Amino acid sequence: MSGRGQPDSLADVLERVLDKGIVIVGDIVVNVLDIELLSLKLRLFVASAQTAQEMGMDWWTRDPFFTSQGRESELDSSGEQRRGERARLEAENHDLRKRLEALERLVASPEARAVADKQGDA
Repeated sequence: MSGRGQPDSLADVLERVLDKGIVIVGDIVVNVLDIELLSLKLRLFVASAQTAQEMGMDWWTRDPFFTSQGRESELDSSGEQRRGERARLEAENHDLRKRLEALERLVASPEARAVADKQGDA
């Protein structure tokens, strides 16, 4: 309410909410025979972008879905990241194959079979 006793208009209320921010919290739980089937925790924060940034919530400035700059940099970096990740995985795969071959040769050797037989007899 304003000082004159008139109710605030919707625009005034909206301006105040966006300026200060409002948090709406709710939990929904679905039980059947005292067995919890579903639990939802809802948190809704309504504020202007400026108010949200002042509170440290500015995820949309880096999200490629919301910014064209983010989308371009994601395409460039993700392509490079994918190539790097693929090269790393191929090198790791090659390493693991070599180790597996070495282990198979060791297990196939007569000395390894003799040790295994002695452990089986014990």
